[in-house]
Amino acid sequence: MKRFLMAFLTALVCMTLLSLSVAACAEEPIHLIWWTYSASGDAPAALQEVLERANAISAEEIGVTVDLLMKTDSQVSLDLNTGEYYDMIFTCDWYNDFDGNAQLGYYYDLTDLIQTEAPALYAAVDPWWDIGTLNGRVYGVPMLKDLGAEVFFRLNSDYFEGEKGLVLPEEMSFADLEPLLKMYKEDHPSEYPFYLTGSGPLGMFQTHERIVGNYLVIPYSKAGTPDGTKIIPVWEDEAYMEKLRCLHRWYKLGYINPDAATTDDMPYSLGNPVRTGTAWTGYKGWSNPEIVGFNVKLVRFIGPNMSRSTQQGALIAVNAAASEAHVKACLKYMELLYTNRQLRDTLAYGIEGRHFNYYKDTVIRTELGSEEYTLDNFQTGPAVSASVVSANEAVLADPDQWQKVYEGYRHAKLSDTQGFSFGKETMEAERSVLSAIWSNRLAELVTGTIDPDEAIASIRQEMEAAGLDQVRQEAQRQLDAYLETRQ
Repeated sequence: MKRFLMAFLTALVCMTLLSLSVAACAEEPIHLIWWTYSASGDAPAALQEVLERANAISAEEIGVTVDLLMKTDSQVSLDLNTGEYYDMIFTCDWYNDFDGNAQLGYYYDLTDLIQTEAPALYAAVDPWWDIGTLNGRVYGVPMLKDLGAEVFFRLNSDYFEGEKGLVLPEEMSFADLEPLLKMYKEDHPSEYPFYLTGSGPLGMFQTHERIVGNYLVIPYSKAGTPDGTKIIPVWEDEAYMEKLRCLHRWYKLGYINPDAATTDDMPYSLGNPVRTGTAWTGYKGWSNPEIVGFNVKLVRFIGPNMSRSTQQGALIAVNAAASEAHVKACLKYMELLYTNRQLRDTLAYGIEGRHFNYYKDTVIRTELGSEEYTLDNFQTGPAVSASVVSANEAVLADPDQWQKVYEGYRHAKLSDTQGFSFGKETMEAERSVLSAIWSNRLAELVTGTIDPDEAIASIRQEMEAAGLDQVRQEAQRQLDAYLETRQ
């Protein structure tokens, strides 16, 4: 009897252990492979430690973990073509071309699963789902960030407001900068307040949707008018020409350095009293006086201007070859990126207490964080669901920054081209010559080194002889045909 009882108890224990083992296996998280953008292909030094923290959160919340792999555009293109497996993939207008690859069938059609499997995700992205939609079907989940092009003057607030007693506005025209340049030059005659390199003021072309290079364009100012889909040479936009005339005048007055067109060196680093840059309302990334040397006030002079390309700054798509279980897991994970601040901040900024700290509902990066874990916020999820970054405890960001940015988008100029892209292989020979002619004089134009009206007369003649009108007509034909398909 004892032997029978012992055998029974042993069997019972084994069955219990086996049952527990099976249950444990059943509860193992679904593991997803996630490819994301990297300019170099290199991962941050602390990536694996950060992923361990993030995976602990997502495993507990939804039973999903990820392996985040960093790939350059050429790497991701090669791996897609060879069929290497992934579950989720970063895609946008300028990397891993969303529209093109969705059209080729690389991405899973998520339309019928989003609202049933991830209703909070659907609500978080709404009303911006068209960004990830092609032919009426959803192939990508927008990772919402700045969707419109906004360009700002980055002004020395300590000088203009503190020393000179001005009240800098939130917005001004390009020409409105001139009195500020004059004021600074008079006080600092040996300096160049608007120091430029051959690239000119950053963001100069954000007034146009570029169709062929940056010389055949559609001005955002024409959006919603009969000329909203008319392609023109950039010099036919009078507002743009006025900017070039301002630059030339400022160059002659000594506000711009004489070697601007021929230098790539910015010796003043971030310390220029006047610079430009593309950002969004409330951005504090240029505002740390410990780095810049003074407090910075951002004053917008372009935007917000919006097109499908500016909107498609960050999406996550799902592999068309993924199983339905993995697709659902991807959607639940993306939902968590929008709804779980701890997960989102971990992936965006690293480990709390080591790479960043919270301060008054914002994040302040540590020096170690800058060394070990620096990523563009949008590489790992939506910017709008992460805590905003303050420069330091004295220069605080607005925790409600993104709400105000999106309120501003209600007044954005929205392109009428509906995501049109001119065929890359169309008229390649002519475009190569045209680009060479334009590029040859561009640095002189955007630094004010040459008189724009005189230079454009010569450039125009050269480009027309090289086939400018033929390329413009072909681009217009393609755009018109494309818009007919979108009716």
